[in-house]
Amino acid sequence: WLLAEMRRLERLEHLAAKFKHKADIHEAWSQGKDEVLSRRDYESAHLHEVKALRRKHEAFETDLAAHQDRVEQLVAIAEELNSLGYHDAGSINARCQRICDNWDQLGSLASKRRNALEELERIMDKIDQLHLEFAKRISPFFNWVDGACEDLTDMFIVHTVQEVQELLQANAHFKATLPDAEHELTAINQLAEGVARLCQQHNMSTAASNPYTVVHLQDLNRRWGEMMNLVPGRDRSLQNELTRQEANERLRINFANKANQVGPWIERQMEAISALHMQTGSIDSQLAKLKQHEAAIRQYQPNIEDLEAITQQVQENRVYDNPHTQYTMETIRAAWEQLLTSVMRSVNELENQVMTREAKGITEAQLQEFKACFNHFDKKRSLRLPHKDFKSCLLSLGYNIPDDYRGNDEMKRILRIVDPNNHGFVSFQAFLDFMTRETADVDTVDQIIESFSVLANGRPFITKDELRRELPADQAEYCIQKMPPFSGRDSQPGALDYTSFCYRLFASSGGH
Repeated sequence: WLLAEMRRLERLEHLAAKFKHKADIHEAWSQGKDEVLSRRDYESAHLHEVKALRRKHEAFETDLAAHQDRVEQLVAIAEELNSLGYHDAGSINARCQRICDNWDQLGSLASKRRNALEELERIMDKIDQLHLEFAKRISPFFNWVDGACEDLTDMFIVHTVQEVQELLQANAHFKATLPDAEHELTAINQLAEGVARLCQQHNMSTAASNPYTVVHLQDLNRRWGEMMNLVPGRDRSLQNELTRQEANERLRINFANKANQVGPWIERQMEAISALHMQTGSIDSQLAKLKQHEAAIRQYQPNIEDLEAITQQVQENRVYDNPHTQYTMETIRAAWEQLLTSVMRSVNELENQVMTREAKGITEAQLQEFKACFNHFDKKRSLRLPHKDFKSCLLSLGYNIPDDYRGNDEMKRILRIVDPNNHGFVSFQAFLDFMTRETADVDTVDQIIESFSVLANGRPFITKDELRRELPADQAEYCIQKMPPFSGRDSQPGALDYTSFCYRLFASSGGH
């Protein structure tokens, strides 16, 4: 009996020590755990922090489950101590009960915390999804609204009705997209309202901020309001521009209708005047026709003035192009001035021809012959001939110009008469003057004296060197032999008197 009692007491002492050791370890582990599990630190946490807290809590619950065996061991030890009649079983039982109560409390708190974290994470995941969807939709939509505001305030420069109509079509297409855009704006606002509602229901102020975008809903709504206010103004400005361009188009058509009449009329008059130069009728009849043309041209002046008035309106309205006509006011003005100049010049030339005919005593047939020959070589109808064509004209009229050095000298002499300034061409009037001098039966001596005066550079005498330089050799030697010495003022050694020579030559030829 004594041995068995000793063994029982030894067992009780061992169990009591083991209970105390395990109880101390468990109490040390569980100390403060209820306080940690009771915290509501997740309420002010962000989603990633909540996820971290949940994972941390999962680790704790794993640890809590691992201590389940220790609690069960403590309960088993306490039951054995009670069954063996441990003398301080009351304190053992009380401590065991406290551990079990604490264990139950920790389990309950852990379950509540787990549920709270999971629910919070679920809600915050939903809010995060709303944030992400909001960010995906608000950024491109805000850019669209912002771009639309820029387009609605963009300056436009147009010059035709078609260009304005294209802008109006683009504006109409834009306005057609506004209902869909308004639906998108409503959807974006509903996303934001969903976030605000969840945050308010669960008192989650930290989740209200969207981490995925810097665009705020109030900025979008403000910009949308600005855009909608710009739309009516854009409509008015485009309609006003359409009205202005329609007025400009009427000006274009008005100018074109008038210019398309005036331009061809001027061209026909130019052709008629040019054709008169080629006619072979009498000078008097040509002059009468030209004066009729001149009168008609003067009477046409109001049409030019009307066109100028239209041009003034066109310029005031800054209309720069006109697809309805090939004519511009500049070309009309130039053609009109050319027409006036041409008809006045033609009238003047014919009047001079009449005066020349009457003064020189040449016949109408001779005059027509000169004119026909000149016109034949005047291919460009410029009323002037290059030196080469002038020579051909003289040859066709029977003028004797040898094809040798003497002919060259003679041609030089003639050109000094008809083209004294060496312009390179001979006008019809100069040609006519020359031919009338060459063919007239009077004033031959004066013509010869004038020719020698040209050779002598206007002096009343001429030198042997000048004669030899300007005339063919045989003619020069003849003149040197026949001309008397010059004895007038400003004479010089070897000076010859060509005036006396001409009178003697003219007298000896019988006045021809």
